Amino acid sequence: MNRKVSGFESLEVWQLFLVHNKFVYTSIKAGPMIDWDLIRQLRRAMVSVGLNIAEGYARDHLKEKIQFFNIAKSSVNEVIACLLIIQNLECESKTYVEINLLIENLNILNAKLGKFKKYFESKLLK
Repeated sequence: MNRKVSGFESLEVWQLFLVHNKFVYTSIKAGPMIDWDLIRQLRRAMVSVGLNIAEGYARDHLKEKIQFFNIAKSSVNEVIACLLIIQNLECESKTYVEINLLIENLNILNAKLGKFKKYFESKLLK
């Protein structure tokens, strides 16, 4: 059953989050050098990005919105840090290339979150 998309679900940053979250869940796996604790931390940080986008969007006060988008940006950085640790431990070149591409895409998401946050900061100054 499809429901009408509105609110935070229509945001470009939310749509990008969904794509990257799916990739994290389907492509980054535990292995001989990568334990489940690191994978769980990566997934928690990734989910935190989306949850903070949703919660920030729902906030009425601009300062609260901005704070949640700051947290979402920080969670993106945590995801990138986890990926760099995994990349450092993983020797398979295919995984290395996939992680590099994901990091590039997460940096784009982080930049878009930054622009979104700046939009609300500019409204705060008015």
